[in-house]
Amino acid sequence: MNNLQDTLLFPVRDAQARSQFLFACLIGLAGFIVPILPWILLTGYTAKIMRQVIEERKDPSMPEWQGSDWSAMLVDGIRLYGTQLVLSLPLFAVIFFGMFAVFGGSTAMTIGFSEGEDWAGSLGLLFLLGGLGFFLLFSLLSLPYTIIISAAGPHVVSRNSFEAAFQFKEWWGIFRKGMGQFILAYAVSMALSFVLMFAMQVAMMTIVLICVVPLIMIPYSTYITLLMNTLYAQAYCAGKDALEKA
Repeated sequence: MNNLQDTLLFPVRDAQARSQFLFACLIGLAGFIVPILPWILLTGYTAKIMRQVIEERKDPSMPEWQGSDWSAMLVDGIRLYGTQLVLSLPLFAVIFFGMFAVFGGSTAMTIGFSEGEDWAGSLGLLFLLGGLGFFLLFSLLSLPYTIIISAAGPHVVSRNSFEAAFQFKEWWGIFRKGMGQFILAYAVSMALSFVLMFAMQVAMMTIVLICVVPLIMIPYSTYITLLMNTLYAQAYCAGKDALEKA
């Protein structure tokens, strides 16, 4: 991975970058008003940055919003956003079934035992235990699964195709060769998220600073979106280079 400090600071590196980041924050602000579409557009903007890293092998920088092909960014955003959403569905399914089984099982158990229907209460208990099993499965799988599918997004950007997300053999080989870089990218993103969220929690403890928390949330969300995808693009390059050398 390239110089980590430069990557962390690229959205605010200079005056030009800061002006583009401010515009990205305005798009992020619109995402709190208009559902989905602004975030898809922002995701498409991150795809431009990822393409700089993957295809042009440049250090990440903030492209100009003005003069950009917004329709192309929207298409890129749909591809990348759709990839992240579709590949996350198995995790969503596990947590959904867990919640359904816990809620349904606890309800059936309470009603069954209270009304003397032991069979219904026992069945509810089984559902409750099964739901807890789904939660356990989610906790065990969510971290490694999230890291693994992080290679799919850069592959979609590189191939300019949503179908590339399902070319598992291709991006799995790249992930396997760059696994350490993908793990590092995820760890850095989560560490920054934790630090920023902790800062906001502290701010919410004071009457004065709690007023600025909504204003902090917008640049925070925008920055994490830009940074996480960029780090994954750099990890993808490292894995791709290692695969080609092998």
